[in-house]
Amino acid sequence: MGSPKLDRHLAAYLAEAGYLVRPPYEIREMPDRDAYKFYASGLPVYHPWQIDADIATLMADLAKLGTMTLVDWDRMWTLKWAFLQTASIPGEIWEAGVYRGGSALMLKRLILAMRDQPSPPRLRLFDSFEGLPAVQAGLDLHEQGQFSDTSLDAVQRLLGEERFIDYRVGWIPTTFDGLGGSSIRLAHIDLDLYKSTADCCEFVYSRMAAGGVMLFDDYGFESCPGARKAIDEFFADKPECPLAIPTGQAVVFRIAR
Repeated sequence: MGSPKLDRHLAAYLAEAGYLVRPPYEIREMPDRDAYKFYASGLPVYHPWQIDADIATLMADLAKLGTMTLVDWDRMWTLKWAFLQTASIPGEIWEAGVYRGGSALMLKRLILAMRDQPSPPRLRLFDSFEGLPAVQAGLDLHEQGQFSDTSLDAVQRLLGEERFIDYRVGWIPTTFDGLGGSSIRLAHIDLDLYKSTADCCEFVYSRMAAGGVMLFDDYGFESCPGARKAIDEFFADKPECPLAIPTGQAVVFRIAR
């Protein structure tokens, strides 16, 4: 959280620029006051993930089980939003890059919470469960084998084996075999590397339902320049444009064909 002195200077600057500024020390009563925290702008803005019961419960449960997720609270909120945004669209939900299953567990819980649906959508989870594949020098900063501290058994124990969950074990794009006829409403892509991200975009994009969301978890992270390069290259000649957000993620809405 920034210092009051810095906040006053920033407030004065914004006021001179024509913005209506109400510094945090002037705010008394407002809805969800505790959810307003300092973020990228240096001003307190609404942080709904700070008070979201689903995310709080998920993080507490993972801690009790002695496991963890690399997807922080703010990025988990974006994932929940993407799920709710596409709730009325028929289609499957895919996650490419599962690691220990924290975000997959969030998706499973959101699916089960939708009591009014005739049947749950298919949740397909793609991972080698052996860590990262070979990297490309000059494009990727990670190392082969990173994130290998997981296993299919551990993730299955965490999520269970409900009939709507499809565990696809192996390397992308081979694990997409047999899924050419799929229609996808939400794709959560967290692959870190150039080639696997490029291969995923190539296969998934054409199978996205109109209005569906492709959510790239690692687009803006300094450690994943290869993933961002793959995404930017893929969408360079597409009608959609990735929206980079301060969480490090990027969002793409699939335009109707």
